[in-house]
Amino acid sequence: MDEMQSCLNVLRNNDVDVDNAVDRLMGNDNLYLEFIKRLPEELHLATIREALAQQDAESFHFHLHNLKGFAVNLGITEIADAAQAGLTEFRASQFRNITKLEGLLEEIEASGEKFASALVEIEEIEHAGDDVEKLE
Repeated sequence: MDEMQSCLNVLRNNDVDVDNAVDRLMGNDNLYLEFIKRLPEELHLATIREALAQQDAESFHFHLHNLKGFAVNLGITEIADAAQAGLTEFRASQFRNITKLEGLLEEIEASGEKFASALVEIEEIEHAGDDVEKLE
């Protein structure tokens, strides 16, 4: 199995819908991996939490909606589902149920941490491949 497939399998093993996401990018595995590596900076959880604390509806909705879209397009369903649940709750009750919104943000954080460890595994695979190339 080549390096790219090993990296994609790490994601598959972490419940990422790699195949549909790569299809959205016209089969471009390299582009997909480039996007997937950007997720940690795209989470914006501190900004979302601050918007929740300040009850800034525009910022909260904007950042949560962007996170959901990014996660959906990359096949990261755990994050996408929690973000969608947060958006649904927000649309239904605005900030009247902050405890529920905070719980959904905690779900996103937990999924993000799981995903971050998958990214570390991918980085290790890529570095091992670089080391092999240097030896050749």
